[in-house]
Amino acid sequence: MPDLTRGPVLAGIAGTAAPLALAGLLQQAYLVVDSAVVGHYLGVTGLAAMGAAQPLYALLTSLFTGVSGAFAVRLGHLAGAGRRDDPSALTALAVCTGAWSVLCAALAYPAAGPLLALTGVTGDVAAEARTFMVTLCTGMAALYALGAVCAVLTGRGDARRATALMITASVLNAAFAWLFVGPARLGIAGAALAMLAANAAAAAAGIAGLARERRRRPAGAEPVTPAAAAAEIRRGLRIGTPMAAQYLLIGAGILVLVRIVTPFGDTALAALTVVARLELLTSVVFLNLSSALMVFTAQNTGAGQAARVREGVRRALWLCAALTAAVTLLLLTARGPVAALFTSDPGTRLLTERYLLITAPFFLCYTLTVVLHGWFNGTARTVVPLLSTAASLGAVRLPLSYGLGRAWGVDGVMWAAVFGWAVGLACTLLAARRAAAAPALEEVT
Repeated sequence: MPDLTRGPVLAGIAGTAAPLALAGLLQQAYLVVDSAVVGHYLGVTGLAAMGAAQPLYALLTSLFTGVSGAFAVRLGHLAGAGRRDDPSALTALAVCTGAWSVLCAALAYPAAGPLLALTGVTGDVAAEARTFMVTLCTGMAALYALGAVCAVLTGRGDARRATALMITASVLNAAFAWLFVGPARLGIAGAALAMLAANAAAAAAGIAGLARERRRRPAGAEPVTPAAAAAEIRRGLRIGTPMAAQYLLIGAGILVLVRIVTPFGDTALAALTVVARLELLTSVVFLNLSSALMVFTAQNTGAGQAARVREGVRRALWLCAALTAAVTLLLLTARGPVAALFTSDPGTRLLTERYLLITAPFFLCYTLTVVLHGWFNGTARTVVPLLSTAASLGAVRLPLSYGLGRAWGVDGVMWAAVFGWAVGLACTLLAARRAAAAPALEEVT
């Protein structure tokens, strides 16, 4: 099993990031297929409905995303300290996954309508968005189970197996989306059912693999006690609460952004959906580089190798800059064909191309911020990414989106994203300078 506390630094980080990035790209490719299928069969109304439902889904899943990330960090610390796959930590993750799945599904039905009202969408778009959201929430346990399994595999540095599961889910997602929305004619609900079916299958395969490993564990392994599991739950929540709050803020911010864009019409809202998918697609490599740096940092923090952590951060940032230059050049030179991948509607394509022309030259601000957040999370300084996101999104991007949108229209909303990225990077660099020589906050006990 991978041990990131030894061997070449960059090779260890890249070896973890590459398979995760491949899986992430395939997941985003599914979203492209999903958008294409929905756009082809259900038109602009379907695309706009998915755009309106996305922030609601983000709100409902933000807590679990933070907690699963926290357990990946915790398992990385334990792996570095020679306690890989600690049974108490695994039990704590399972308890948190089950509890939040039940709570989230219970909240979805009464909350879907009021939350959609906050976006300002009405009519057919609102009805379709509610159908998508309610259908998706019936299977939250499948979505979260796959996330928990991948958190375990990521924490131990086993990126290849996590990749295999995510690729499986992505391929099944694409196939089911075409089948359920197209020939089966299940409408927008079919897109949600496709996601549930694919994630359930991949999660079942992952859980079966972990169970086989558990059975092969030598007899006499330390038993799990309620006290030990409760302690791991508290530790996971302490690390994960700021991460969850960060994702919650992002979800709420997207919700507000939808509200700001809605008055510009369905074409603008459909373009926002395309832009959101495109941002995920272009940033997936950097998000997974951040995850790899997080795991690398966590394992080496647990092993007490601070110098190796610093070297890993330096090399990851140089790799980030090189990759960003390549992605930026591609987006600028091929913005027309890129926009055409998502939609055939002329107005939506025009707005998407305009977004790329305005924001792509400043993409480095975003990517450097994301990668540095991986370092902070790996040392359990999860408050720093939260504060950076609050400044970037809450204090700058959203107010400017409203103000500049009223003054310049949709272009103003696009420029607000650039200003938000710049402020986020400035806050992160300031925190990095202060934290560079400080010890990690998490102790492995």
